[in-house]
Amino acid sequence: MKRKYIITAAGILLTVSTLAVVPDDDSNTDTASNPLEISKNDYDKYGEKLNTKFKGTEDLALLKEVVSWLGTPYKYGSNNKGKGTDCSGFVQTVFKNVYNLKLQRTSSSMVLDVNKVERDELECGDLLFFANSNGSIYHVAIYLSDDVFVHSATSKNIGVKTDNLTQKYYATNFYSAGRIKSLDKRGIVADNSTTNNVVNGVDKNKSNDKKDVADLYSEYSKTFGVKFKGNEDLTILKEINSWLGTPYQSGKSERGVATDGPGLICGVFENASKILLSRTPDKLKKNLTKSSKRKLKFADIVFYKKGNNYPIIGIYLGDGKIAYASVSKGVMVIDMATVSFNLDFIGSISALNY
Repeated sequence: MKRKYIITAAGILLTVSTLAVVPDDDSNTDTASNPLEISKNDYDKYGEKLNTKFKGTEDLALLKEVVSWLGTPYKYGSNNKGKGTDCSGFVQTVFKNVYNLKLQRTSSSMVLDVNKVERDELECGDLLFFANSNGSIYHVAIYLSDDVFVHSATSKNIGVKTDNLTQKYYATNFYSAGRIKSLDKRGIVADNSTTNNVVNGVDKNKSNDKKDVADLYSEYSKTFGVKFKGNEDLTILKEINSWLGTPYQSGKSERGVATDGPGLICGVFENASKILLSRTPDKLKKNLTKSSKRKLKFADIVFYKKGNNYPIIGIYLGDGKIAYASVSKGVMVIDMATVSFNLDFIGSISALNY
């Protein structure tokens, strides 16, 4: 009996000891150790800072990065957190920091990085594009939730802030939305089948190709007042055409918004041919292969000089005409014969084969 009692007692002690480490269902637990509670608290915190309410499925790393930019003033051509950034610089750097992705640098070219998304299918992290009345994209933002987006606003130099798509200005100028291709989980496969079938900006697989091409050259001939030969790059012509009428502003290079001479050159060739050129005239000249007036050809860059300045830097179209940014009239076409400044330099972009 004694031995049986001892075993039973040991069993009782062991049972009691085991039960002692099981927490009481009514005991207080530390919410800081609960990952679900942490996430909920974070979503509420970021929602408050970003003036919206999140579902709880958004990428917290993206929200954290976006919040860290709030209040950064607007500064054209910059992407420095806390010091200054423009709209595309903000978007580009956010996605680089969070996902290690390299997006295009301008708002108009970022559309190449996305798959289209319908307005009613928007998700946090999608990009919103805004365009002027001519259909030229001039602004980009990051969508958050419930029509709220975050961007670097030029108005009053406020910089990075949130706004709402239902606001009249943004509702009027909203152009399209897209999801970064590498982050798109909808199973969309980019169709690159036409990439190698494009010559001078025209898809060779299109029906009635010759007629389409002829019509395009005819249209641009009327627009620019130039009789094109038919071997000019239609992608470049289309890009130049989209800049026509853009107002002049020193230091700017934003199609449909404002640009100066170097800004026009850099914007056209970056958007149309993915060629990056220097904005500084003397450095820009070093990016080019020197040519002459006798050998002038389509897409050559023409520099006119007055003293130490370059009042006219244009893109040669043909028939003695160039496209350039006029201080008083914005981007326009002018006949070289009417220019009173000294022709200083003519250069070709070696990457363009003409």
